[in-house]
This record gives sequence, structure tokens and C-alpha cells, in this order.
Amino acid sequence: MAGRILAGWVAALPAGAWAASVLFACAAPAAAPRSHLAERASTGAPDFVAAGWPEADRLFHRDPRWLGADAAFSVDLGGERVLWLFGDTFVATGAHRVRRESRMVHNSIAVQRGLDPSAASIDFHWGETGGVPASWLPEDGERWFWPAHGVRIPGGPLVLFWSCVRATPGEGLGFRAEGWLAVLVENPDDPPGAWLQRTLRSPPWPAGLLAAQGLRIAGEFVEGLAIREPGDHGGFALRIPSEALARGELDAFQWWNGAWVPTRADLTPTAVIADAGPELSLSYHPDLGGYVHVKSLGFGASTVALSTAPRLTGPWSAPRALFRPPECDREKPFVYAAKAHPELLGADLVVTYACNSFDFAELVADTSLYYPRFVRLMRAP
Repeated sequence: MAGRILAGWVAALPAGAWAASVLFACAAPAAAPRSHLAERASTGAPDFVAAGWPEADRLFHRDPRWLGADAAFSVDLGGERVLWLFGDTFVATGAHRVRRESRMVHNSIAVQRGLDPSAASIDFHWGETGGVPASWLPEDGERWFWPAHGVRIPGGPLVLFWSCVRATPGEGLGFRAEGWLAVLVENPDDPPGAWLQRTLRSPPWPAGLLAAQGLRIAGEFVEGLAIREPGDHGGFALRIPSEALARGELDAFQWWNGAWVPTRADLTPTAVIADAGPELSLSYHPDLGGYVHVKSLGFGASTVALSTAPRLTGPWSAPRALFRPPECDREKPFVYAAKAHPELLGADLVVTYACNSFDFAELVADTSLYYPRFVRLMRAP
């Protein structure tokens, strides 16, 4: 997504042959974040105490070959299992298990067992081509895929949404979004290596809007947000009947445009959030103010921010800064991709964020960077 910066993208770097021209926006380092009390929002949502969670950070260090990634979207698979979706990922190729002897793949996944990340187990997965690490979801020619989000239909399939991306050397941020695709997994209770997957037919769709983030089950529907990308990251409410999504019938998507209307290519829906962020989470917590939207606020030295609304369609409160990651105190901070994980236990709301370096050599050498970091949000007494 647009939270990452690339210049002269390299899909898979040979062991020991790193390109200093490649810049990614990635995950997070190791100093314990400061706790502080957030200001009360005018919506009446509760105050929070926010603090880093180093015990949970260890979850992403369990595999000696998986050496860091960004994005870190989560999907509740049921049975106390959580699917993690990652973007650009270091996978070790050498015996030393270091980043300078690794390949960068465009995406990877993991399955967590247990809902408390400080005590859970986890298994990481990526692709392999000729014995060499590859993306979990393979490239399509010159296009690659970064995760958007996904949802497990209870007792049914898993549907994952991916952003399609293409490199644009010397232009803009070095890449651009080129639409999206959805993949249906028929047997998500099986190990990922045995998953039966099929790409779903794309429906008529408004130009420039990428599906789908913040997905959640809401009665008979799956609802979430589409993001304008490239652009202002406006958030557009969408929903689809759960039964239709379980059958892979994406034509059943609906958009909020003052009323729910069927998807079509010439539709111009109304944004419900002016800047939802390039990566985000959306969940529902009546005791936390209703709908809760979490994103990174700002660029570079960003903060974890939270907005609330009584309905998905708004009105949404102004974002409140809850937590300033300590990595923002670095000389050239690059912190992004904050999102909540409502299925996780251990706090009133569990959040992760990502951190990177504008210096690729530093990213390779500094392993306090590029691992997702956990934050616990607890309601203030």
C-alpha cells in the first residue's frame, strides 16, 4: 500500500547482494514505548492508557528464517487461530539467518494459535521457487500483491483481498496501485500448505477505489472500507451479504451513497472518512464508543490514532492521538501502518504498528527495525 516507499524496487534480492537504492516502509524496533493518557474525545469514548507490549513483540521472532515484514493485517480464523497477512518480507537463505543473506518477497502469511500474542504459538509461510523463497501469493508478470485484509465466513471459506502493485522507477513513490483482487480459500481450517484457493471474478467497480480493509461480520453482511489509492486515502463504506461472499459472488457488493446501492463502474460513492489512511483497522466496540477506526496519523514521525462513530457511515470523530512510538525519536523516523486487532486478548484493544528506515543499509543491519510492534490500549480508570 501507499504507506511503503520504494525506489527501484527489487522483488527478490540475491543473498549478499543488496541494492542500496531500494527503500521500503516496514515494521518496528525494540525500545519500550512510553505510556501516556489520551485526551477524552468529544464523542464520549473512554480515555486510554497506551503502552508497548514487549512480551507480545516476541511472537514475530519465533521463526529464525522469517526476519521481518510490514503491513500485519489480522483475520480471525475461528478456533483461537489468527491469520496474519504481511507485506514485503525478509526470508533468510543462509545458515547465519541474517538479513544480508536473505531474499525480500512481496508477501507472506502466518497462523497464530492462541489469542493472547504474548503466549501464543505461530507458524510462518511463504512461497518457494526452485528452492528459493518466493511470495506466498505469486506475482502476476510485473505486478505484485500486498495484503489489504480478509474475512473468514463462520463455518465457511476465507476470502482475502490484495492490492495489485506495479513498480514505477523514477515516478512518484516508485510504485503505483493497479486495482485489487480477491482470493477465496475453501478449506481455511487445514494447514496453509493444503489450502485450495481460487481467484474471484472482479465485479463492476468505481475507478480508483481499492477493496477492502477493516472487514468485519455485521449481522447478515460483511462490511468494511474501500480506500482511494492513489489519492487522498478517503474511506468509502461497502458491504456484501455474507452468503454471497461465501459463494464468491462479488457482484453483490454495495456502496454507501446516502443509501446502500449496488456496485457499478460509473458509481461515485461518498467518502465516510476523509482520510482513512492507506492502512487501517475497523472494528465495533460498544463500550469503546461504537465503531472504532485505528490508523497512523502523520507521515514519518506518526502516532497511533483512533476515531469513533455510532455507525459505519458516520459521523466519525476527529482522530485522537493515543500513542507516539519511540521510533519517532530517531533521526529520520519512518513509522506507519497502525491498526487494531480486535480478536486478540491481553488489552481492551491490541494494536500493532510498523517502522522502517529511509536508509536500506540501516534496515539490513538494524534488526530492531522491521518487525511489527505491539501496543496495548487499556481504558483509563
